[in-house]
Amino acid sequence: MQCHHFDAGTCHSCTLLAVPHDVQIADASSRYAALLAPFVDPAVPQVWRSPVTSAEAHFRATAKMVATGTANAPVLGLLHSAASPTDVPGVDLVDCPLYPDGVEELLEDVRALIRRAQLPPYDVARRRGELKNVLVTVSPDGEFLLRLVLRTEKALPRVREHLPRLLAAQPGLRVVSANIHPEHKAVLDGPTEIHLAGEQALRMRMDGLGEAREITLQVRPRSFVQTNSAVASQLYAQVGRWIEEIDPRSVWDLYCGVGGFALHCADSLATARAREVTGVEISPEAIESARAAAAEAGLAATFHVGDATTWAIQEAQRSGPPQAVVVNPPRRGIGPQLAGWIEGSGVRDVVYSSCNPRTLAEDLAAMPSYRVTAARLVDMFPHTRHDELLVRLRRTPA
Repeated sequence: MQCHHFDAGTCHSCTLLAVPHDVQIADASSRYAALLAPFVDPAVPQVWRSPVTSAEAHFRATAKMVATGTANAPVLGLLHSAASPTDVPGVDLVDCPLYPDGVEELLEDVRALIRRAQLPPYDVARRRGELKNVLVTVSPDGEFLLRLVLRTEKALPRVREHLPRLLAAQPGLRVVSANIHPEHKAVLDGPTEIHLAGEQALRMRMDGLGEAREITLQVRPRSFVQTNSAVASQLYAQVGRWIEEIDPRSVWDLYCGVGGFALHCADSLATARAREVTGVEISPEAIESARAAAAEAGLAATFHVGDATTWAIQEAQRSGPPQAVVVNPPRRGIGPQLAGWIEGSGVRDVVYSSCNPRTLAEDLAAMPSYRVTAARLVDMFPHTRHDELLVRLRRTPA
C-alpha cells in the first residue's frame, strides 16, 4: 500500500508500511508460533491453521480523528508529536488510505459542519475549545455512525441547527450522537451520550465470506466494534465452527461486546436441542445491542450485564460451570483471577481471541491444564505489530 502521509513523514501509525504485506504475515506467524510453543499440545500434528489475512487498504471500519486547528480551518487527524513544530497543531488524515470509500467525503462534510456551526477544536495546551474528537464507524454496506466528542453541551444548539444540511449531503449517515467529555484526559470519549439524529444503532452485517450464515450486529455509539469488519466476520465464523465441532450443551461468551461470538455460537448450535449460549459484558449499551441482534436473527442466546470474572465465578457457584467458554478480553488479557477460575473449573474447552499475544501467553501460563490444539493468526491490524490470535484450548489429563 502506498501512503503519501507515510512517505512525507507526517504519519507513522502504520509502522510496518515499508514491509511487504506477505512478509508482515510471515514474520508475525513465526513470532507467535515461537511465543505459544510451550503451550501447544504435542499430540496434535497441525496446530497452526492458515492465517486470516486482510486487504492492504480500505479495510478500517473506524476512524478516530482528533480535532485541532480552528473553527474556520479545522484539522481532523492526529496530534503532532512533541518534537513537531508548534505552529502546526495536527496532521490532517481525512484521506487516509486505510478508510473505505465514502469516509473521506463524510469527514469533509463534517468539516463543513464544524465551520458552519463554529465549533472551536479543543486546544490541549490551553485547555479550551469544544470539539475534541470526530469518531466514525462504517458498516460493510457503506452506512455510517458519527459521534462528535464535545467538551460541554454549550455548542449543541449550533450543531442541531446545522445538522440537517449534513444529513441531506450524507444519506448513508444512519446514527449521529454527541458525546460529552469534560475532563482533560487522554481518552477518546466521556460518559454522556446524546442522540442527535437517525437510528439508535448502526447495522453491521457479518457475512462470514460464505463460511457462516449472515448475522447482523447492532452497534450503538458507545459499543466496541472490531476495527476490521471483513476480518472480524471470518473470526466470528471460525469460532462458530469450532463450537459446532465441540458441540457443548452450554457456552459462556465472556467479554461478549455486542454479541459477535455468542450469536455465531448460537447459530452454529441452532439445530441441536438443549443448547445454551450466554454472553456477558460490562457495558449495558453493548448488551442492549446484543439482545436486539439476537431477537432479530431468531437466535437463542441470553445476555447479561456484568463484570466477566465476577459473573463467571458467581454463576458457576450457583448453577455450575459451562462445557465451553469463549473469551475475548481487552489488551490486558483475562488476568490471574479469571484464568485461575478457568483452570480450576473443570471446563473442557476454551476458545480465546486475543488482541495482545503477550498477555495471552501470560494467561496460558496460569492455566497449565490446557493445551493449544488449534491456532490462527488474524490480520486485524495490517501494517502494524498488533495482531489478533485465535486459539482453541483443550483440558488435558494431569
